[in-house]
Amino acid sequence: MDTSATMNKELRDATVNRKKRPGYRCLGKQRDGNYAIMVGAVTGTVDGDQLMKLSAIVKKYAAGGHFTTAQSMVIVGIKKENFNDAKQAVIEAGFDIRSIGRDVRQVKCCAGANLSPFGLQKTPPLGQELEEMFRGLPTPMKFKISVSGCPNCCANTMLNDFGIHGMMNGWKIFIGGKMGTKPAIAQELARLVLTDDVSRYLAAVLRVYKENAEQDERLSKTLSRIGFVTFKSEVEAKLDTPFDDLIKEAKNARETAEKSTCIEHIKEQL
Repeated sequence: MDTSATMNKELRDATVNRKKRPGYRCLGKQRDGNYAIMVGAVTGTVDGDQLMKLSAIVKKYAAGGHFTTAQSMVIVGIKKENFNDAKQAVIEAGFDIRSIGRDVRQVKCCAGANLSPFGLQKTPPLGQELEEMFRGLPTPMKFKISVSGCPNCCANTMLNDFGIHGMMNGWKIFIGGKMGTKPAIAQELARLVLTDDVSRYLAAVLRVYKENAEQDERLSKTLSRIGFVTFKSEVEAKLDTPFDDLIKEAKNARETAEKSTCIEHIKEQL
């Protein structure tokens, strides 16, 4: 079996250049010459009707769909002339077009105590709350969140910028994890955190990250540069800071993204 491939340097360079842009960004041109849409479902959960609608969209406009490790589906093989119609169909089916830009991504979430025999906390309600509050918030680099219901960490708690897992009496919070060519394991920020306080910690982490990060710097690098102890102390100092401004900024960013035709952001690849 031959699995080798030839690099399309022109396409790769164009993609890298797009990744350097701030804020919202959609998927661009793919290797097959067609385009793709990142479809998001809150906490990775869909019902039968949504699956039927998604299936119809794929059949009408695309070559197929691919489930990602971030609990999204990438609809692939969309021809340029069908892109906007496919995007509108996804929105009308009740899904979001997800960003792959420099912002807070969708919350990755395991099934939690509602279903898992090992679950210590119910994950979907908290995952949905965090997503509604912070998804789309512009950040220095992409910012990923995960919610696991127990220490098994099925949602890869320690490989995300902000990851939590359930304990018998609350949540344990980790920050600074990432995958990629230079992976980093997240460090413990706090434990026995009450459910209602998780959003306070996330808001404080985001605020300190935005204030301290250098251009193009992922949270793990910020922690390495200024020191985990320093970052933690700044977070703790901001836990009581109201974060309505962050929620509003995230909401505005999502609304702006929804109005975007998306394909205009990749016109240099057409």
